[in-house]
Amino acid sequence: MTEIRALGDRVAQVRVRRSMTQTELAERAGVSTDLVTKLEQGQRDGIRISTLHSLARALDVPTATFFEVEQEETVSDNEAFIPLRKLLLPGPSSGQTDEPALSLQPLRQRLVALTQDYHYARYPQAVRTAPELIEDITAATGIHQEEDQKSIYRLLAHAYIMAASILIQLSGEDLACEAIRRSMEAAEQAGDPILRASGVVYYRWAFIRQGRFDDAEKVAVDMATEIEPSIMSATPEHLAVWGRLLTGASAAAARNNRPETAKDLLSYARSSAARVADGKMDYAKYWAAFGPSQVDAIEVENAMTQGDAPRALTLARRVRRTENMPLSNWTRHLLAVAEAQTATRDYASAIQTVQDVYTLTPEWLREQRLASRLIRDLLDATSVRRARKTGLADLATFVGIKP
Repeated sequence: MTEIRALGDRVAQVRVRRSMTQTELAERAGVSTDLVTKLEQGQRDGIRISTLHSLARALDVPTATFFEVEQEETVSDNEAFIPLRKLLLPGPSSGQTDEPALSLQPLRQRLVALTQDYHYARYPQAVRTAPELIEDITAATGIHQEEDQKSIYRLLAHAYIMAASILIQLSGEDLACEAIRRSMEAAEQAGDPILRASGVVYYRWAFIRQGRFDDAEKVAVDMATEIEPSIMSATPEHLAVWGRLLTGASAAAARNNRPETAKDLLSYARSSAARVADGKMDYAKYWAAFGPSQVDAIEVENAMTQGDAPRALTLARRVRRTENMPLSNWTRHLLAVAEAQTATRDYASAIQTVQDVYTLTPEWLREQRLASRLIRDLLDATSVRRARKTGLADLATFVGIKP
């Protein structure tokens, strides 16, 4: 509720500076006066980003104007994250580990397990195992030499990226940024500038979660400019990381009410994706996927961010999950589709889409704020009998929505 009050206060502040009444703002934004009143009073929960865009356009300001950068509560205040906090802030050493356990293959296997825990939303398990794994990989950097040492540093970079991803999912963006910084340092030790650049993808994500849309776009565009690939000699991996930076920048621009910039950035990313499709990105090397499907999915999200649900649904028809698309990317796309279906009042399809996400990864669904908001909207639009018959009532209980 504190975040809602801060958002409402900011909207009211900008409105007053523009010498508008609540009714005038509502009329210009195409929303109800009641919505504006409740938002400014901190009584409106679950405000849509598309609604904020409409308010921003009516007030002639970037959407980022409404967001406060500082957060009163971070994941570092949560006892469940003490292991990661001690590691990143920093904490005491875990002690010596037997050298056989620090060889390349066992460490890589543990990193694969951590990655699987993340993608299947087993966050409590991931929080427990990530700190010890990172400490062991760090210890291994002092044991191995030459090429093996570079491979170990690559593992360390990926392990920090996984720690950052987990923290972002659980609203620990500040700690995540420290993990990303360390990931980029490890990539530099590995002599891999492309892996180092990929860390900025996660900075962008953390900044978006904090409402820092300008920073998110800038950091991604700056790094994309720094590593801009050669047309003739770029590897698929290089093209893919460059494309991921541009899709991330596009998503940030879309959320900041800059649709033309978002469109331009996405067009560059699409040209990169088309070239990657001919030389498939090595997922095992960079632990990330990129290709036409990822660009298509971001375009759907951007359309929904801009409040164009019919266009989002049209675009969604061409999105296909490829073999190396992470499950979390696919399920995030499905939630965007469900949001568009809800906005166009195709409630039966929206319920089925959310059910599909639940079937694929229930624990991930439970952690998504968008999922909770969608389910609330569907409950409001559906009779009690139909909610029970379709399983919507069970979904609401699962994600913690009380009657």
